[in-house]
Amino acid sequence: MEFSSAGGYDQRVSENVLYHKELCALADSLQLKHATAKTVVSALAIPSEIDVLFLLSVPNSFKRSLLSSANLLVYTPRNEHFGIVPLEAMLAGVPVLAANEGGPTETVLDGDTGWLRDVNKVGDWTEMIRSVIIGAIPSEVLHGMGQEGKSRVREVFSKAKMASRFEIEIRDIMKVNRPPVITQDLWLLGLVVLSSFAGICYSFLVT
Repeated sequence: MEFSSAGGYDQRVSENVLYHKELCALADSLQLKHATAKTVVSALAIPSEIDVLFLLSVPNSFKRSLLSSANLLVYTPRNEHFGIVPLEAMLAGVPVLAANEGGPTETVLDGDTGWLRDVNKVGDWTEMIRSVIIGAIPSEVLHGMGQEGKSRVREVFSKAKMASRFEIEIRDIMKVNRPPVITQDLWLLGLVVLSSFAGICYSFLVT
């Protein structure tokens, strides 16, 4: 049984370094053999007995290869503003397990293209992962969810669709009647401030 954690990694970002160390320490505490690979070549050289493989800064071609052989993508960020990773997985036909908050609630349809779970309920996440690994969820169900995910990305989140939605939002905003940015009260306040400033300058020049 192998798991992989893939994504962009920058040695200069302290959060990246600390998070990697925490994950390695967690694997050690669970007595899981782990290894870290920084390139595709070094990743291919990892022994098969490794339980957890951490991949740093995965190239797109290798990412596509990983997704093509995955049964489930686990997306853990909290309060993500949108998140492109679930869309990449869904476009590859892979169901997504993600937090029921933030961006995934817009991209992932619970029970249709994946699952949304409370981040505070770890047991719910592990049960979902276990069900996929041991085959408790039939492969045809996973395949069907993958196809639903592909369709959803193409129909809702393609460049053309998102550009069209953005244009509609802009047009709707332009139709709304809005009060002038500078109201009469602000004009009066501005005149008072300018008058006071002029008085101060005059006093300074006279003295």
